[in-house]
Amino acid sequence: MERLIADSLTKHAADAPTDDHLLAGIHARLHRRRTHRAIGAVVVAAAAVATAITASHGITQPPPAHEAPAPGWRWESFKTVEVQVPSSWTQYISGPAPCTFMANSAVPSIGRVNGWSASREYTCRTPVIPLAQRQPYLWFDDVQKPGIKRYDGGWTEETRAIGGVKLSVLTKDDALRQRVLNSARRITDTDYYGCSPTKPTAGPTATPTSRVTTASICEYWHGSLIASSNVPSATAPALGTGLRALNQPVDPGPLPGCVDPEPREYVVLLHTGDRTWPVHLSYSTCVRDRPPVLNLIQTGAHHQLQPATGFDPAKPITSIPR
Repeated sequence: MERLIADSLTKHAADAPTDDHLLAGIHARLHRRRTHRAIGAVVVAAAAVATAITASHGITQPPPAHEAPAPGWRWESFKTVEVQVPSSWTQYISGPAPCTFMANSAVPSIGRVNGWSASREYTCRTPVIPLAQRQPYLWFDDVQKPGIKRYDGGWTEETRAIGGVKLSVLTKDDALRQRVLNSARRITDTDYYGCSPTKPTAGPTATPTSRVTTASICEYWHGSLIASSNVPSATAPALGTGLRALNQPVDPGPLPGCVDPEPREYVVLLHTGDRTWPVHLSYSTCVRDRPPVLNLIQTGAHHQLQPATGFDPAKPITSIPR
């Protein structure tokens, strides 16, 4: 840049200041820009630290606004990726496709391969759901390798790896399949619902004293985000009331001899307008008493169907590992 300026000055020497004067000015401006950028980076870092400190004490500012889903669509999250699906895809399944799908009602579904009781005994050998039962689905981290598979009846399953997570979409509509997959993106900070890919550290227990207007639920398994969702505005106040009644994380102790291979941890983000209160809950099927507030939490994406006991198209399940 200095050489270009010097050439220009040579051509216009008659009516321009000296080269040294202008170049000194350029150096000064470049120095100011670099200094301002450095200061800006320090301010951003300081803001991040302040946010982390505030969050650890149970109160945070509302999460930053994220891109809203297209009309008739919604965001689904799993580990480090989020993707849009049609709002009509309402069944949630825990386990591998397609046999888990066949064990439940045949409607468009969202599948997640995470902890479930019979995983070691399950030997699905069916490549695709039979045509008469076939419905579209999005499956997170299924056994399929990235690529495209064509099936009978004009159905296609495409798998992509995004953010370390495999997304498999089965449809008869190529445009629909592409739209779902093309909407996928990595979660760099928090997803649309305000949930981070890994479970945040819990601070001192606190719940808001003012009315809860909206809420989000972040579900974790082994520290990784499994599912997230918004709570209907009509339900949010009751959820806040139920969590205030607990006053502490849900962990009343296991039942003797009970082993739960899939305990869940929830971070419920209670919003009161200008503040967000993260409330941490740990829950296992082995706890002695199930808090009623869990009925408001374990719905939708947080109520995933699992394979029916004894169902396996390759062989019967005779035992469930403990």
